[in-house]
Amino acid sequence: MMAYQTILVHIDDTPRCAARIDLAANLASAGNAHLVGLYLPVLPADFAYPAINRQSLQAALDRRTAPDRPHEQEARQKFETAAARAGVPAEWRAPQGVPDDLAVLHARHADLIVLGQHDQQAPAAPVLERFNENLILASGRPVLVVPYTGPLPLRFGRVLIAWNGSRESARAVGDAMPLLERADHVSVAIIAPTTGEPRLDAPNAQALVDQLSRHGISSTCEVIPVSHEVGVDKADAGELLLTRAADVAADLIVMGCYGHARLRELVMGGVTRTLLRTMTVPTLLSH
Repeated sequence: MMAYQTILVHIDDTPRCAARIDLAANLASAGNAHLVGLYLPVLPADFAYPAINRQSLQAALDRRTAPDRPHEQEARQKFETAAARAGVPAEWRAPQGVPDDLAVLHARHADLIVLGQHDQQAPAAPVLERFNENLILASGRPVLVVPYTGPLPLRFGRVLIAWNGSRESARAVGDAMPLLERADHVSVAIIAPTTGEPRLDAPNAQALVDQLSRHGISSTCEVIPVSHEVGVDKADAGELLLTRAADVAADLIVMGCYGHARLRELVMGGVTRTLLRTMTVPTLLSH
């Protein structure tokens, strides 16, 4: 059975962080993994993300002093307590610098990253929405994003794979294999037009089911038909996936992430952005 050996969890001062740490610690315990807690500097609230210049942001961060991180020791204690309770080796990191750059640097030395969904209403949210998107696109690692509301499972028993046969979705399945192998059941969802010209690269559901079975993973596939005449935009596709996740009582979604960086502007695929903004269950994304 495959396993993640290093799991990194992003830690902040939001109320939801404790649940995120517990989930990361449980995942580390299941695979006997090393758990890393990454506590990052707080972005100035008045910084407009598109206008961020690395030099000016670093200068602003350099002007901040120790009192700007008054909750760090409390956060560290919660992290170390959760790790001890789960019985896993733990490492605390609290570097200074530009949060986006630090997150990518540390993420590239881990097997799995655990993040919290951006919550615009959280008073202590230390990063902006694009922080998560940047890390998913730039880290080269699978990222597990945890919703900021709702109960969190102690383990992922029922997993939904969003499959379209693309490079990104194939990468996501491979990256999620340690979780898929421990799941009780795996469902595969394919959103497919009901009319139109046949595609030579149409997703092969049976091939994926067969591949998973060779890993000892029991799975079923459901093709979700969409009228070609009516069409479905990317946001609608994301909503269809969330509906399917509710139908199969999934406690984890696995999907490929689509997007790229262009002239300091992040261009995130519509389905990915919909899931990041409206997710109802933890979602593992790979780019």
